[in-house]
Amino acid sequence: MPKKILLVDDDPGAHLVIVPILSKAGYLAISAKNGEQALQLALNERPDLIILDVIMPGIKGRDLCRKIKAYDVLKDIAVVFLTAKDSEDDVKAELEAGAIAHLTKPVNPTDLLQAIEGIIGQ
Repeated sequence: MPKKILLVDDDPGAHLVIVPILSKAGYLAISAKNGEQALQLALNERPDLIILDVIMPGIKGRDLCRKIKAYDVLKDIAVVFLTAKDSEDDVKAELEAGAIAHLTKPVNPTDLLQAIEGIIGQ
């Protein structure tokens, strides 16, 4: 059974680029365009990893990460932020919200897959 990854980003271009990279690498990619949809998908699908943008309409990425970590059934899911925001303060805030890694957009596909494999394996 392939590992399941939930991509959460309000930018349709991110989905067009990242979902095929994940699928080609053998992961089952599911996607959400906002925090509310992402939380529902996480509860229903129980992904192995969540890739999360910071700036989104509605629930912002860091708030969504905190909400995910507040659910007993979701708290152990690895969260990786993939965002254009890359200051030290941004990365620190993401880790404090419960993420285990930060990747900067635009992401190199090899770097993305290496990070994922390092966290959840193939």
